[in-house]
Amino acid sequence: MAQSEVDTAHADMHGKGRRMIHLNDHVEPIHYQSDLLAIKIIEVRNDWELGLLRWHYHKELEFIYVKKGSVVFHTVDQSYRLHKGDVLLIGSNQLHANQRSDCDEAVYLVMHVKLLPYFEPAITPYYHYFSEYHRPLSELNVIFRESDEVRRLAGQNIRHIFKEMQSQADGFEIAVSLYLKQILLSLYRNDRKRADVRNRTDLHALQPVFQYIDRQLTDKIEMKEACKLLNMSYSYFSKHFKEVVGTSFIEYVNFKRIHMAERHLATKSASINEVARMVGLENITHFYRLFQKYNGCTPKQYVARLRQRG
Repeated sequence: MAQSEVDTAHADMHGKGRRMIHLNDHVEPIHYQSDLLAIKIIEVRNDWELGLLRWHYHKELEFIYVKKGSVVFHTVDQSYRLHKGDVLLIGSNQLHANQRSDCDEAVYLVMHVKLLPYFEPAITPYYHYFSEYHRPLSELNVIFRESDEVRRLAGQNIRHIFKEMQSQADGFEIAVSLYLKQILLSLYRNDRKRADVRNRTDLHALQPVFQYIDRQLTDKIEMKEACKLLNMSYSYFSKHFKEVVGTSFIEYVNFKRIHMAERHLATKSASINEVARMVGLENITHFYRLFQKYNGCTPKQYVARLRQRG
């Protein structure tokens, strides 16, 4: 996928009256075809209404591989026009929408996968790289754009996974796991911007804390409760968390809350005050300040930016 395709699709979002955005859609549940693999992969034929957009999100990563025709995918900050052979990666909980852009049929594979089950001991040292605590994995799409070989191998592995999941022949779990790991390895080795992550195994040990935060995002979150989960003192935990994650505990919680607020604003018919309460931020002034800090705009401007895609 050439960079010009990304730029062209991004410019198209200002077209007049040809597209609709439905801001009342909700989180999309993913029903795994194999609970052991935490994966779902299907073939989609692009036969819905021209121009229709439906914003949604899910906790799983999403890989797209185009087999025929073309289709446009949007995130809040970027748009991608994909053609036959192109591959796209959409990050966990990242708002996105797909769009039929012409009258010709498009056929593509959609693969949803939860990565955590694949982090066996040999891969655990690389958990930090794929965790998305510092950046959405969609930033890796530049690798698919710049490297024909990485794109070709990823597409090949996605096709293999689809075939294995369809047949579910004896040993398909081993095959699917290997093909997915080949995609991850290819992205990791071809990421010129990556830092050394092999010594960041402490991040995996913080999983109980991350799970506690995710469960409590709509309610009160206290660092002393997080300390208890790891049997650490308050001061040691505070220092340890910042060293491992790269940001303070409070900053991380605020980031997660605003990220959830972004999804609620795009997918629920609720007021800004209601959304603030949904993410555990009762002080509306504080909510506005945090939202502007992470998005560079107010919540109202954020919704207006989404509507501009219509």
